[in-house]
Amino acid sequence: MRTVCAMALVGVAVLVSTPAPAHSQAREEAGKSPAPLARLADGQPNVQGIWAASLGGSVSLTNPVSQAQDFEKQNVRLPSRIIDPPDGLVPYQPWAAARRNQQAIDYAWPTRPEHLDTQHRCLLSGVPRLYTIVPSYKIVQTPGLITFIWSDYHAYRVIPLDGRPHVASNVKLWMGDGRGRWEGNTLVVDTGNVIGARLTYTGDFYSDNAHVVERFTFSSADRMVYEATVTDPTVFTRPWTMRAEQRRRPDEEVWESACFEGVVNPDEFLIKTGPRQP
Repeated sequence: MRTVCAMALVGVAVLVSTPAPAHSQAREEAGKSPAPLARLADGQPNVQGIWAASLGGSVSLTNPVSQAQDFEKQNVRLPSRIIDPPDGLVPYQPWAAARRNQQAIDYAWPTRPEHLDTQHRCLLSGVPRLYTIVPSYKIVQTPGLITFIWSDYHAYRVIPLDGRPHVASNVKLWMGDGRGRWEGNTLVVDTGNVIGARLTYTGDFYSDNAHVVERFTFSSADRMVYEATVTDPTVFTRPWTMRAEQRRRPDEEVWESACFEGVVNPDEFLIKTGPRQP
């Protein structure tokens, strides 16, 4: 994968927010006993606080390097986020695979605004992508509700836990319409009503017909495994599941981010001269 110099400003910003390498985090946590989960008055596991992906990066689902690693053209190969199918690949229909491949080319050599990834333009990324990015998010719990808040993109999700039905199927939302329930220490969120969106910089995507079942499994007060099963018969040949481990960041704070719709002029990132690169 290649990232053009036109992405420099975004790349520098991501370099600053790149998390510590996984091996250094592992050394710091070696020998520590997992903190048990406390409970709130309404019985929910208390998972409030700041969380982030252990290995943040939404360049690719099958090689989830950070944008900093991609920007520096590091020769890194990471395990695929896809755990089903077993081959670690997204099961695209032929037309959708061709579109994804073209979007990967356009990402590397953008000449039109629509070639830019939505995240570069500070547009909402939606689910499951927001659980793979580098920036952290905050979980807030109140009776009957759980809320996720990202400073980046000014994004948030308010998920009812009271069993209420989804909104009408013709109502499409950038973050989808989530309905949650607790199964022990696992929060299960059924998300529909999504707007078709990019899932990675390199062009993975789903359509308005996608349906996502998310599972947030908290093994301790500080660790969580996020899994999302995506079903979209318009784009994929079968449902597929991705996984991204998450960790609590007790020493972090959520600060306002100046990344929101309209703040970026797409023309600043476009290639205007020179031959198209493969």
